Amino acid sequence: MQISLSATCLQVTTPKLEAAGVVLSGPIGFALKPGEVNVIRGGNGVGKSTLLRLMSNSMPGVCVLFKPEFGLRDELLVDTHLKIVLQHLGVGAHQVEPLLEQVGLANWQFERIGTLSSGQRARLGLCNLLAGNFKVWLLDEPLNALDHEGVATLARAVGTHFQRGGIVFMATHVDAALLAQHLAAPVKQGTLENGKLTGEFATHTVVEHSQLQAHSVKVTLPALLKRDWAVALGNPQALLWGALFHWMVLSFFGIGLGKPSAEFAQVAVWVSLLLALLLGAKDWFAEDHRVGWLGFLAGLNPDNTALYWLVRIVFLVFCQVLVLVPVTGLVALQLGLNSAQTLDLALALTAGIWAVAPLLGLIALLVMLTRGGAVLVYLLALPLLVPVLIFGLEASQAATMGRSAIAPLAVLASLGLLGCLLGPVVARRIVGLIQE
Repeated sequence: MQISLSATCLQVTTPKLEAAGVVLSGPIGFALKPGEVNVIRGGNGVGKSTLLRLMSNSMPGVCVLFKPEFGLRDELLVDTHLKIVLQHLGVGAHQVEPLLEQVGLANWQFERIGTLSSGQRARLGLCNLLAGNFKVWLLDEPLNALDHEGVATLARAVGTHFQRGGIVFMATHVDAALLAQHLAAPVKQGTLENGKLTGEFATHTVVEHSQLQAHSVKVTLPALLKRDWAVALGNPQALLWGALFHWMVLSFFGIGLGKPSAEFAQVAVWVSLLLALLLGAKDWFAEDHRVGWLGFLAGLNPDNTALYWLVRIVFLVFCQVLVLVPVTGLVALQLGLNSAQTLDLALALTAGIWAVAPLLGLIALLVMLTRGGAVLVYLLALPLLVPVLIFGLEASQAATMGRSAIAPLAVLASLGLLGCLLGPVVARRIVGLIQE
């Protein structure tokens, strides 16, 4: 996709629209001007959302892609979510109350997002538009969940955006006249059907050429950590489920086998741990992708996804160690391990979680990329976990066998460090493919 942006026009040309390997349209070209509501319409599956997503990927920091529930996690408080968004956008937290007042949510600041209605969630999403300094607004079905007052709120936001010289491009099934009733601005419509774009702003010639100046915004480490911590506290069962699975598997071993040998007990602990991590990994990024948070961060700057992935992996290592290692210690006594063996096992498990988490983080993204191919991805990934199992068992049994555990622990630590160094680069590329 080629995009040319000047003070008076945004020109877009693309040879085709393609999603999941399916060609949706042929060549498309159009021009958008500030102060006009440009609306694209068409049936389901013709490529409207795909077109908006491609435009967003081509203009990081310049545009914002908006959906009614963009980036909203049920676990978060309205106040927490909005403060994190503002921190990413470089806006002070003192703007939270004025923004909520603008969208009619002044009395909902300290409520959980999960308690909001669909219309209220759409209004909260409008805060992303109002708080950011984006030249181009790409609105994907913004009118669906809004009532009459919500549409008026959106119209006021668009009017303010036009006063700043902004451009609006909107895909909707709803009659855009609902928005025009509250806005003194012309509405130009185009239709995407049969692989072609026709309408008032469609064009096949490029009349202006200018270099697109990106104004990418780098997210901050404190804001990323704050959001991960808030999500974990708001949805602790996501972490505790893995601990419950780990405890049940090991307990069944103890019930069924009585008092197994120390070597067998350690193997059982490691296999159970890796299974608990593997089964939970598929959800590490899935919800953030579903609600569009990954797209929001990538829209600010594609490099943001690398830092987001790394911070989330390190945070998850901390959380998994916090819940899985104590469970292992309790069940190890049931399996007949003494205190020294339990301590060695706990230390080895901590290093093992650190070693395997970056790999599982990439596997989680690959599962999202394959759109349902989780079983195949897991089967391909299982052999990659074998080295962690081997060195983990070596570290767990080193003291019993009269050897030092330093070497296997160093290998596990090195594997985790290597994953954290290379993983962000790979993750950024995979997220880019997912967004495409």
